[in-house]
Amino acid sequence: MAWQPDDPSEVSLSPESIEMLARRLSELLQPAEPEGSSRLVSAKVIAERWGVDRRWVYEHADHLGARRLGSGPRPRLRFDPIEVGERLGPGRRRDGCDGRR
Repeated sequence: MAWQPDDPSEVSLSPESIEMLARRLSELLQPAEPEGSSRLVSAKVIAERWGVDRRWVYEHADHLGARRLGSGPRPRLRFDPIEVGERLGPGRRRDGCDGRR
């Protein structure tokens, strides 16, 4: 059966509708994260969020619950921001406190 311009079953979408549909499909296809989970982040992100030096983060990595990626002499470290928050309290405060204990 060939397509015919007068075909009543034909659906026509505007470019805006196609864009909205594509965005929604993209959202639906993203893997869902379990409730309360977070992504692991670098020491740099933790340092920025809590207003401390990256060096301080590395020095306190064990206390902050660092995950070591790899088994070499200097494995990359990643941190769960929720766990760090439980250990240090909320991120950087506006009163200038750097979050150190």
